[in-house]
Amino acid sequence: MRNFELNIIRFFRDISIPFIDNLMQIITFFGEQYVLILVLSTIYFVFNKEAGEKIAYSIFTSLGLNNIFKGIIKINRPFVTDPTIDAVRIETATGYSFPSGHSQNAAVTFSSVAYHFKKKWLWITASILIFLVGISRVFLGVHYLSDVIVGISLGLGSTLLCSLLYEKFKGSLLSKSLLFGITLLAFVPFLALFYRPNQADMLIYKDFYTAFALFLGFIPAVIIENKFVNFNCLNSLKIRLIRLAIGLVIILGTYVGLKMIFPPENIYFDMLRYFLVIFIGLGIYPLIAKKWLFRNEFSNPTIE
Repeated sequence: MRNFELNIIRFFRDISIPFIDNLMQIITFFGEQYVLILVLSTIYFVFNKEAGEKIAYSIFTSLGLNNIFKGIIKINRPFVTDPTIDAVRIETATGYSFPSGHSQNAAVTFSSVAYHFKKKWLWITASILIFLVGISRVFLGVHYLSDVIVGISLGLGSTLLCSLLYEKFKGSLLSKSLLFGITLLAFVPFLALFYRPNQADMLIYKDFYTAFALFLGFIPAVIIENKFVNFNCLNSLKIRLIRLAIGLVIILGTYVGLKMIFPPENIYFDMLRYFLVIFIGLGIYPLIAKKWLFRNEFSNPTIE
């Protein structure tokens, strides 16, 4: 089976030309963190805060699951198994190979949006993007086909399970916080399982630790926002777009700025950076701008 999958990758790499490689790199970008941030921030700040919380919960749960599977199963990347494979964009191929993080990210993010808003055009767009991101990972030589299939399946499963759980427990801030907290606690044992005294030996598990930190920052951010701000997305489009633009500057500025300040290749500083990105972006920012950008209004925007 593994040889069959390697032959698929070799075939794609043999027929590839620079134009196709560049196109595939553009497509694979839709499964990366910057697109996740853009989609999540747009839903959260512009269209529907509740949907943003639910999608964030699905994404962070999916990230944790993906990296737990990677850390336990420990399948090497195709270009590691066969060094003759001329893989492209290997800087995005962090950690182990199975399952595909990009494919799972695309699946959980785009299916969560489609699942919440229930628009036919969103389902079509989501399906196309998920398929293309998955194919791009195989074409670029950084994942096996089985990595992609399982990654997409886990992403879709995370969307369904987390959406159902969120709908069941969203009635109060306490029940919602308990749901998030219990889910996060399920990941705690793996902090110890993947721990190594030497940080260099832990770098292969870094994505799990940063995913955990994202989830950890999300919970107090939701509590602060719900308790002290509790904004809606019924303002004018102008206000919501300004809210989004400033939010993206804060989130990306925190993400990039702290990366430049903190020591490189240090998992604990990376965890702090990811924690602060979500905590500040989704919690502190609405609190500070409460009287300006997060005042509640009475119109009802929809996605058509």
